[in-house]
Amino acid sequence: MIDEMTPVLQTGEGILPMTIESSGCNSENENSGRYMMPKATSSVKAGAFLCLSTLVALLVNHSFSSPATPLLGASLRSTGIPKDWSSLNEASGAVLITGATGRTGSLLYHELKRKGVPDVRAFVRDAEKAKKLLGCDACDESEGIFVGDLTEPDDVRRAMADGSVKILAVASGASGRGPTELQRAIEFDAVISMVKSLGETNANNNDALRVVFCSSMGSTNPKPSFGGDILHWKLNAEAFLSSSGISSTIIIKPCGLNNGSGNDSTLVVGHHDKLFEESPYHAVSRQDVANVMAESVMMTHDVSNSNALRFDLCSIPGPRTEDLKGLIESSRWEWDK
Repeated sequence: MIDEMTPVLQTGEGILPMTIESSGCNSENENSGRYMMPKATSSVKAGAFLCLSTLVALLVNHSFSSPATPLLGASLRSTGIPKDWSSLNEASGAVLITGATGRTGSLLYHELKRKGVPDVRAFVRDAEKAKKLLGCDACDESEGIFVGDLTEPDDVRRAMADGSVKILAVASGASGRGPTELQRAIEFDAVISMVKSLGETNANNNDALRVVFCSSMGSTNPKPSFGGDILHWKLNAEAFLSSSGISSTIIIKPCGLNNGSGNDSTLVVGHHDKLFEESPYHAVSRQDVANVMAESVMMTHDVSNSNALRFDLCSIPGPRTEDLKGLIESSRWEWDK
């Protein structure tokens, strides 16, 4: 999702290359180009024994039934207890929406309010715009409206400082016409700052945390014809989320966005931009995206399946999709169903 523009996405071709470099117990022999064990001197033997002992200790102490070890701090741990967000209340925590006065974020704000979520917080740049789009009166922190700059980590942290925010919904996005430095700052650096604040203000409560991230289709194309570096940084933000230690992450990658009323077409999900090849329809309404994000915020966290979902989202002519949870669950890989 790229706010402030409605791109015509093109079929993705290829994937971003990944290079893995090896270091640690094995060393690379520069002459042969292969990975070689060093000559077995006494000092090397001692070093090899230390490496092996370290690996054994890590394996013994690692809990394979819990989510990946968090990168946000040693105090952030999972208890493995299922968490159900479908009846959010003051006890279960607040939802913070970034980009809440954007064309998708404002729809998400109102959808969560309509669903009865009592503590929906909005991070915005302009209080006057918030008054117009969100319907607030004072439009300040007393109403859950936090005004600040997304690229300033302290501003975002202020919205989570009381430890009440358990779910972060990222609907913010940079303009494809903006400076490349700003695109990175909003699409990547700010995501890291947000998640860092979420984790640090909820130490020892990892199972109650979720991030719903609105990204974009088209990220399999290494040379997109639109949007500058936005897709590159969105993809990097997705990669960061996968290793962030947050117990539940849902990444939604819409196709081309339009301002239609929504709720009037069949929604489809997929992976790796294949929907571009399978259908001539390459658009979805922002309202439908907001609805799917709202469902992602509130749906049950089931520890029997992976809690990291990532899927493309588009629409085709047909009956309205009623079961949004079923739609989201259908995006799971076959081995995760």
